[in-house]
Amino acid sequence: MQASQSPRDMLSYIQDSYEESRNFLVDWKERKVKQIILMNNLQRGDQNISSTLLLTLFNRVLSSLYDDKIQVKFLPSQGITQEQLNSYNVLAQSDYLEMSKAKLDYDWCWDALFFNRGYIETLQFSKKEKIMKPHVINPLVFGYDPYFENVQDWRYYWKWLTKSKVEIKRLIKNKTITGIKEPEEIMSGIDSYLWNYKSLRDQAKKAVESPPESPSGDIYQIFEFYGYDDDGDKHCYWIDREFSKILWDEKLELDDLDYGDDSKEKGSKWPIVVKEAFREPHSSINFGIADLLEDKHRAKSVLLNLAFIAAKDRANPTYLYNPNKVKDITQFFSRQINQHIPVDDIEGAVAPMNTEDPMSAGLIQFITMLQQEANAPIGTGVALQPMKNKTSNTATEAAIDQQLNDMAQSLQSKILQFGESEFWSHWFHRYAKYADELGEKMANIVGVKGIETQIIDMKDFNTDFPPGVMVYSAKEAEYKELVLRRDLMQLYPALMQSLDPDGLRNFNKHVFFPKFLNDPSLIDIMLPKTLDELKAEQENETLVKDQYIPVIPTENHTTHIYTHNMIPPGKRTWAMWFHIDEHERALAEQQTMMMQAQQMELMGQPVDKTSGNMQKMNIGAERKSPVEAASPLKTETNPQSYLKQLGEKNNG
Repeated sequence: MQASQSPRDMLSYIQDSYEESRNFLVDWKERKVKQIILMNNLQRGDQNISSTLLLTLFNRVLSSLYDDKIQVKFLPSQGITQEQLNSYNVLAQSDYLEMSKAKLDYDWCWDALFFNRGYIETLQFSKKEKIMKPHVINPLVFGYDPYFENVQDWRYYWKWLTKSKVEIKRLIKNKTITGIKEPEEIMSGIDSYLWNYKSLRDQAKKAVESPPESPSGDIYQIFEFYGYDDDGDKHCYWIDREFSKILWDEKLELDDLDYGDDSKEKGSKWPIVVKEAFREPHSSINFGIADLLEDKHRAKSVLLNLAFIAAKDRANPTYLYNPNKVKDITQFFSRQINQHIPVDDIEGAVAPMNTEDPMSAGLIQFITMLQQEANAPIGTGVALQPMKNKTSNTATEAAIDQQLNDMAQSLQSKILQFGESEFWSHWFHRYAKYADELGEKMANIVGVKGIETQIIDMKDFNTDFPPGVMVYSAKEAEYKELVLRRDLMQLYPALMQSLDPDGLRNFNKHVFFPKFLNDPSLIDIMLPKTLDELKAEQENETLVKDQYIPVIPTENHTTHIYTHNMIPPGKRTWAMWFHIDEHERALAEQQTMMMQAQQMELMGQPVDKTSGNMQKMNIGAERKSPVEAASPLKTETNPQSYLKQLGEKNNG
């Protein structure tokens, strides 16, 4: 906080910002509480029934978008090596389990679908445990700047925290709270409107008969405010319930914001990430599933109750009777078998008044239309089912309908990925901030082989530029995936004839199998790196030091050339270029000899496949044999012979 700005001025600014944001969101929050009550209302009376439309469709959308597996991979950017990327991806898999990210994703996605936006905070980082401590924010106790729609453009945002008296004392003791010395110096209790949000939800679930009183005494309400000081620096403040004392003040120094100029000075982003399911550009408040379904849910509930009343009336109707002819009306109230009501004249003496069908064809059709209106905008429509006496295009209509549903869910999934990508960007910058202090971290990965442990050097996070983040969804449109898998199966026989063994192997590993397997580790088990790939990666470590490595004729030159070209531009050396050039010349020589051998066979001339030249020509097939691939290379077992050949070649 700037010295020229008094605490009283800062408290006044914080309170004004709070009132501005609260007035903007108060009606919206009250509406959301009513929608929550509507979704799980159990106080509907013993003689009424309620529709489950909102709950059913909400859970269907949530199940189609939520996934309990990590869905990100880090991609190379300027100045980042493959080894660093491997460290990021391994540590991300380990932290996914350690952070309980699967549970966080469920709560985060739930809020995004119901409250239109879900918020997760990324400020806390434990240096002792060496991990970020994110948590999902309750939108009902959260507020933000109403004048800017993008999170990082906000002037401020805030949320209410609830602390017990014991916790307040502990925070005072460890000097987290410095504005007071005893909890009694601030007002306890919770504001009635905040407590009402909780009590109304509990009432709807019949957890309590009447709203309990707001707690007081050993419960404290802390106001956490994120805003700017007079110097333009971002701060986090803790304020008491009455906005009378600043309990805690910390400047944000996260170093995750690049101002884009030539200076190396970095700022801090707001440590919050938003996730949306229905994104509306240029809007501070979006719509959610509850907004789309609320009116349909209420209408269906009314219609179902009317049909329920009609059914009861039909089973126990109201009678019109002639009092001069009916002798005993109490028999109308009895429901006995073989009941007889004595009358003097049967003609016109008794007639039931309510005889309408409780579920007429028109009512059923209207309820069906309501269901379709609810399904369509959220991508949960039911595909048309083939029926008898239908034309032959029913299957096509069903496929188109299913495609539209899948495309809608795919769009929602892609929008949710925006927030997921931003979350892992925050994760990377937290490690980059504390990398020098952390040293190393042990990452544990649970795969099909069991638990694998790897030591990650935190220096890998010291980069000039952050890596790219690719989010892949396991919930992409099923129709598109189904069509793509079908097309790949049809193309596979042709690809087997047109691709060489290396090309077919890469196609299987990077294109074909990923469309059928959800766990990428299974692909690495079925198609591990070849000996040439492993050796080329080891050679890269030497080539970046500008140390020349001679090429061995029996190597798979195509694989080596491809792997050596993966060296980042900033680390390429003359040794690398000479090494790649030698591979290219050896590959050209092999291809020339193979063409000559093919021509000789076509002309009917005998080809000696035991000669040295033919051994070189057949090296591709030889390397495909597991036995040959596992055996030591002949030239490597006799280096003197190889050096003699290399000298003769150079002299020639």
